[in-house]
Amino acid sequence: MRVLPLLSLSISVLLAGHAAGACPTLRYGYTDKAVPPYYLGTGPKAPEPPGALAELARDAAASAHCPVQMVRMPPARLHKSLNEGAIDAMSLFAPEVVGELPNVVYPRDKQGKLDTARAMPLYTVVFVRAADHLPADADPVLTMRGRIIGVSQGAPHIKYLQSVGVEVDAGASNPDLNFEKLKRGRIDGFAISLSTPEDMDAPVAARYGLQFTRLRKPLLITNSWLALNRGYYENNRDAAETLWNWYGAHGRARLNVLLKKYGR
Repeated sequence: MRVLPLLSLSISVLLAGHAAGACPTLRYGYTDKAVPPYYLGTGPKAPEPPGALAELARDAAASAHCPVQMVRMPPARLHKSLNEGAIDAMSLFAPEVVGELPNVVYPRDKQGKLDTARAMPLYTVVFVRAADHLPADADPVLTMRGRIIGVSQGAPHIKYLQSVGVEVDAGASNPDLNFEKLKRGRIDGFAISLSTPEDMDAPVAARYGLQFTRLRKPLLITNSWLALNRGYYENNRDAAETLWNWYGAHGRARLNVLLKKYGR
């Protein structure tokens, strides 16, 4: 009489284990530097709350019932770690900006092209000293050519900036240090990529007052995807497509809500 209940229990445990294993933990990699409002805190441990983009990745994974492990590391290591499978996912610029990574997978459309409907737009903007009175509405590439632009270490748009003839200083590890260098005249501008051009206006004004201003036209407009390591994708295709679909359908609206939460 006790065999059937035990047998049923064993089957239930096996099925539960199978369901849990249907989507293994997604190791989401991101910078160990503070880049508010996107990523908060410094060092290897993710704070709670972790920042707007970290939460967005967690929400996308939850749509596919995938648990998430936050993995923080120096930004210069992120691309290599994703390509080698040390992490499973990260927010990544278009290949023409970051270069081809053979073991990294982006969402594709039916024609096999990068699916911009499942991407997040990115705007690389430039903050400059207000006292320099640089033309706010001019082409920032022309304005900054012959000047030095600071970017954070490991920034994915370094090669692009160099390709358009801008001198790049990538010695600072985070935005705060770049603003300090800008204040001291060691660089002439600071370039950072944002989900909308205005994302840092309020925090910068609150912290620095009228010292800095943003050139109104972006230096670069591109896209960012939640890119996956090829091995993770091949083993979890259904889950990957589900989280990518959620990212495309809900990502922008959800990020706007999160940015308000973090005080944009």
